[in-house]
Amino acid sequence: MASDPSPDQRLPVILLTGFLGAGKTTLLLRWLREAPATGLRPGIVMNEFGSESVDAPLIARPDLPVVPVDGGCVCCAPDDALDRACRELVKSGRCDYGVLEASGLADPDSVIDQLTDPDLLSAVRLQAVVTVLDALWYGRAEEGGGERILARRQLQFAQVVALSRCDLLSAGERDAVEAAVREVNPSARIVRMPFGLPDLGEILRSPPAGATLEPEPSAGHAHLRFRSLAWRFPAPVDRPAFEAFLAALPPREVVRVKGFVRFRQSPGKLHVFQGVHGRHLVDEYPALPHPDPVAVLIGPDLDADRFRGMLRALVPGMRPGLTLSGQM
Repeated sequence: MASDPSPDQRLPVILLTGFLGAGKTTLLLRWLREAPATGLRPGIVMNEFGSESVDAPLIARPDLPVVPVDGGCVCCAPDDALDRACRELVKSGRCDYGVLEASGLADPDSVIDQLTDPDLLSAVRLQAVVTVLDALWYGRAEEGGGERILARRQLQFAQVVALSRCDLLSAGERDAVEAAVREVNPSARIVRMPFGLPDLGEILRSPPAGATLEPEPSAGHAHLRFRSLAWRFPAPVDRPAFEAFLAALPPREVVRVKGFVRFRQSPGKLHVFQGVHGRHLVDEYPALPHPDPVAVLIGPDLDADRFRGMLRALVPGMRPGLTLSGQM
C-alpha cells in the first residue's frame, strides 16, 4: 500500500490586490483582528508605491512579522525583492501563513509569476488571490478609464472579490456592481463589505490557487504614468487649511493621498489622513511609536513641484510656494 503523501510544509501566501485606495489595508486590519480565531500566526509582506511607507505603521504589532518590498511597485521592484521578502518570512519561523499586500498599481499577473517561480515554490505556495474593489468608484462608469483597465485585470485573477464601501450604495447599485464584476470574473466568490468579510479561515483551508490559475496575456506596466510625491512636514500645520488642501486636490491628478500630520491646534497628537477619488478623512492616530509626519501623493503624471509648493504653503514661515493653479 502506498504511503500517504507528506503534508505541504511550504508557507501559504495570500495575494491581496486592488486599486489605489480600494480598502486593502482596511481588510488586512480586519483579518488581523480575526487571525486568533484561525489558530494560525500571520506574517505580512508589504509593498507600497513610493518611497515612504504609510500603511506599514497602521498594521504594526509587536508579534507580527512585517517585511517590506522596497524599490517601487512589486511588479517592477528588483527581481529578487519579493523572493527575499517571502524567504525572510519563512526563515523567521514566526508565522504560519503570509499575506502579500501588493501596491494598488501592481499588475497581478507579474506578481503571480514571481510567487510561482520554481525557485520560490520550494518555500511558499500561492494560496489565493483576494482583490478589493471600491464599489462606489467602480459603479461610476465615467470615472478613471485607464485605472479601470488595471482594476479589471486585478479582478480577473481573483478567487475572492471584496466589494468595499457597499454601505454607500443602494441595494440596486450594489447588485449592478456585482453583475459588472461577474462579467469580468464569473467564478470568483464576492463579498460585500462592510456587511461581510472574506473568511480568512476558509481561504486557508481551501485548495491552493496556484494550480488552478490560467495564464492570461500580460497587460504590461499599465501604471508607468503614475508618479508619487513624499513630503515630510517640518512643523504642525493649521487643520482647516490642511483639510481645505485635501478637499481641493484634483481627483484626476491626485488619485491617492495618505500620510500622517500634526496640527497647530493639538501639536501633541498625530493624525492619519487618507484620500481617494476626491474623498478624504482625517483621524487621530493614537498608537505608539508615532511615525514621522509625511504626505504621500500618487497620480498619473503627477506634477511634484506643484504639489510640493502647495504643501510648503501650509507650513507657517515657509515660502508660500505654488497655488492650485500652479502659479507663484
